[in-house]
Parts: sequence; structure tokens; C-alpha cells
Amino acid sequence: MKKLQHIPTNIITGFLGSGKTTLIRHLLQHKPTHERWAVLVNEFGEIGIDASLLNQTGEQIDGIAVKEVAGGCMCCATGVPSKVALNQLIRSHKPDRILIEPTGLAHPQQVLSLFTSAEYEQLLDVQATLCVVDPWCFTQEKFLELPAFHSQLQLADLLICNKLDKASAPELQAFEDYCEQHRLETHQVIKTEQGKINWSRLNSPRKVDSQDTCLATHAHTDTNQASAGSVTSVKPLLVTELVHKSSSSEAGHSGGWLLPRHWQFDQDKLHTWVSQLEVPRLKAVVNTDRGWCLINRMRDTPSIETISDAQAQQEQNRLEIISPEPQSWETLQAQLLACLSQQ
Repeated sequence: MKKLQHIPTNIITGFLGSGKTTLIRHLLQHKPTHERWAVLVNEFGEIGIDASLLNQTGEQIDGIAVKEVAGGCMCCATGVPSKVALNQLIRSHKPDRILIEPTGLAHPQQVLSLFTSAEYEQLLDVQATLCVVDPWCFTQEKFLELPAFHSQLQLADLLICNKLDKASAPELQAFEDYCEQHRLETHQVIKTEQGKINWSRLNSPRKVDSQDTCLATHAHTDTNQASAGSVTSVKPLLVTELVHKSSSSEAGHSGGWLLPRHWQFDQDKLHTWVSQLEVPRLKAVVNTDRGWCLINRMRDTPSIETISDAQAQQEQNRLEIISPEPQSWETLQAQLLACLSQQ
């Protein structure tokens, strides 16, 4: 029987829309074929979509398991939902490596402290913490003023400068200025696009003193009075009527909808609405007049990807919006429903 101890583990952080999920998908596609990997995903919102973004085929990928903790930061409520999810992954999958993706709004010191505590000292070997960044963020005052953004950068052992193919010269210069200001060494920075890095970089060591950073505290308000987090598998809970959930914290606000799987959207209307929204982050799995698809909006650019028939059979309509500013969820819901096909 395989002895489960000192499992190589990496925490992968990054602010909303930086490309964390894309990077993890690349790592999973290029992992050593003989190894079993597990992914623990934390979403700020209540609906839970990131696991579907990681697994678009709907089939059990050989050697990979994904589990989601939705509805709050990993560190909240003493981290109980996260511990439950991680323990389930380890027992059922017996992984050779674990990737942990906290919400983009998380303070990573608390997440690191949770998984480097005495409770996991013998079980996990926490290696390099990766922070994925979009150079564009370094030109935006609203990001540079957020404590969570700076704490992710400060805690990183490896800083992944993503989206080089989309970055402008001023954005790249702003990133370079940050690296020079903070005296980051060359081996600490990886420049790439589409999250393409060699999986072997995960073996980079973790800063021994990274836990000593002062831990920030924060509060959440859940309008549904749910727990601080809930453990889910990739397959969502099916509903027979429209369900809306929302939550807020000092870091941002989220609102999401679950809709019956037989409700169908007009893809053109939905794409137009998503493109015009003034929100930084939107994720959705929807049944449209052109089939089931994933919608993933980062900054001003929404992408639509068709998902497989196998994945579609497990899905239902769900959409989540994350924003640093409060939103009128009633207005957004009316706009969303206006995108339904006329049947």
C-alpha cells in the first residue's frame, strides 16, 4: 500500500483573470504520465464553476482528480471545508502531487499557514508558491491599492508573468519596474503566455520565512446565510427553478445563478450582454441554441468554448459574476433572463 506522506504540494495564486486556471490546465496536460495529481480549487463565489473550466471533456482524466470549495476563502471558518476536501482527495486519489488554487481575492498567507500547520507537517511537502500575474494590472491603480494583490506578490516564490502575447510595452515596463523595485532575481520570474510553464518548476523551494508575514484578517457576508464554504465535486447540484446566490467581503462581491438545464440561451444575445457588462470577471456554463459551452470573461474579452457531450450530460446552467464593486443583482438577473431563447 502506498504510504501517504510528504506529498509535493504547490499553492497557485493570482488575482482575478490572471490566468491561474489556464496555467493549471497546462500543467495537468503535461504532468508525468505515471503520476497521479490532485487539484483543490477555491472559488470566492457561491456557484462553483472553476472545476468545469479545468475539466471540459466531462470524462475522468487518467491520473487527475479535482475538488472544489465554493462560497468563501479557504482560510475562513478555520478552514474546515478546505480540510475536508483535501482529506477526501488524498484518501480517494492518493496523489503524487497536489495543486491548490485559492480564490483570486484571497490573502495567501492564511492559505499557506493552513497547509503548513502541524496538522499537515508529515502529510504535505509544501513547495514553491506560484503567483500568476497579468502585466496590465501593474498599470491599474485599483489593483495596486488592494492589499490582497500585494500580499500575493510578496508571498510568491515564482512570479509568472502571463499573457505576454496581449501585453503592451507600457504594461511590460510597469511589470519590469516592479521586479526591479523589489529586487526579484531572474530565477524568480517566468514570462509566458497561455500559462505555459514546465511542470518541473513546481519543485522550486519555498521561502522558509514566508509564513512569518503578518496574517491579514477579513470578513465575509453571505446573503444566503450558508456556511463559509462548501465542498463539491465537479458535477453541480441540479435545480428545477431559478436560484440566485450572492456573497460579499472586504475584497469583493459575487453573484451567481443556477438555472434548470433544459433552459436554453440565445448565444448571440448572451455574448453581446456579457461583452457589454462592466465587471472584471464572469464565468458560466450554459445551454445555448448552439450547444453547451463555457463562457470565461477576463477584463473586457469574453471567450466561448464548446464542451463535450460527456461534460454536457453532467451540467446545468450556471453563471457567476465577481466584482470589486457592489452590483444590482436584480437588474443583472433581468438582463440574463432576457438572453433566453424564445421557445
